[in-house]
Amino acid sequence: MVPLAALQEICDLALPRACAGCGEQRVAFCEHCRAELDDALEAEPFEATPTPCPPGFPITWSQAPYDGSIAELLRAFKDSGRGDAGPHLARLLRSALAALVEDEDTCRQELRRGQQLLVVPMPSRSTSTRARGREPTVELARRAVGRTRQLTLRRILRVARTGRDQAGLSAQERSVNVRGAMRLSASGRAIVPGRVCVVIDDIVTTGSSLVEARETLLAAGAVEVVAATVAATQRRSV
Repeated sequence: MVPLAALQEICDLALPRACAGCGEQRVAFCEHCRAELDDALEAEPFEATPTPCPPGFPITWSQAPYDGSIAELLRAFKDSGRGDAGPHLARLLRSALAALVEDEDTCRQELRRGQQLLVVPMPSRSTSTRARGREPTVELARRAVGRTRQLTLRRILRVARTGRDQAGLSAQERSVNVRGAMRLSASGRAIVPGRVCVVIDDIVTTGSSLVEARETLLAAGAVEVVAATVAATQRRSV
């Protein structure tokens, strides 16, 4: 039996409903949004830092600002079942991930030692997974990692308790909402000690979820925790 997420992706490719980035009819991905994506890919990845930056925020690299077509593609991919946006977004994530590994000393040292980096997708709440029928961040992480031998992907973070939906919460509310919300699976507790971990997420907003993921992994014995995302929200001057 074909998995639901795979079937949806096949349908999206064969029978496009509208552009996932702007809603233009009769095309899965319009020229304008494709050009915006190409521009984002050609831009230099950057170290993303929320403002204000929460204590314990890991070194995090992103590929694009969370704006315009990129933001719409992410929303369509996560919440509207547009699996066909996945390959495009994964290209952005792969670029950010490559920049992180190349720039971060601990990652380079680990690879020189012949050790793989442990790539850990940000977990979804069980209610979100049931509603979507899939885990979008895991899908992006798998595409971004691909067959890269220096990276090994493991779904070891779990949501230990269900907090409020993060949308619309302030930075302080988000921090409180995710505090103590993550745990490691049994396999995670066995493989994390002594490893360099790279947490994968779709967007950096306030950074609270990445802080919680980092603290969970460090508490389990990780020697370093860094992160890569598709996009990062940008603070706008008023």
